[in-house]
Amino acid sequence: MSDELKNISRIDQPSKNTFGWFVRIRRDGNRISRFFSDGKYGGKQEALLSARSYRDENLKQWESFAKNHERAMHLGKKSNIGYPGISYCVKTKRRNGAVHLEHVFQVSYSPEKGSHKNKSFYIPKARTKREFKKNYEAKLKEAITFRDQQMIKIYGARYATYKKRRNNGG
Repeated sequence: MSDELKNISRIDQPSKNTFGWFVRIRRDGNRISRFFSDGKYGGKQEALLSARSYRDENLKQWESFAKNHERAMHLGKKSNIGYPGISYCVKTKRRNGAVHLEHVFQVSYSPEKGSHKNKSFYIPKARTKREFKKNYEAKLKEAITFRDQQMIKIYGARYATYKKRRNNGG
């Protein structure tokens, strides 16, 4: 596809008397779309020029605040605990012939294309279920904060805006 028509498609539907160009842009979970009718804009070429101008203006605005705007924002899949890039696991360790279980949150992120990093957050041992739950929640909060900080370092305002929209149900 040529860059000339990137994010722009032609719609010709004689049965509905619809002729024009449709701009669709999706970046960081945000969607922008607009139809440019040949009739309203004075012909096929004029409508295309308006569609390109609209697309370029919106992409330029997005690029002005998007850190690493040329890189797609990869959030990762939701894990076994429901947070992208953070998973919970139990590791088995052997010490002095005895088996010990270690509960851990594994945080993954990609600081640059082709590079993947992980950090572990070990949940302290607990004597009771209540104490374990408290430790679990504290370490999960720590893991989420760490991942958010890494994602903001990588993507800047793009990630912060995405996170805010997600937390507000948008």
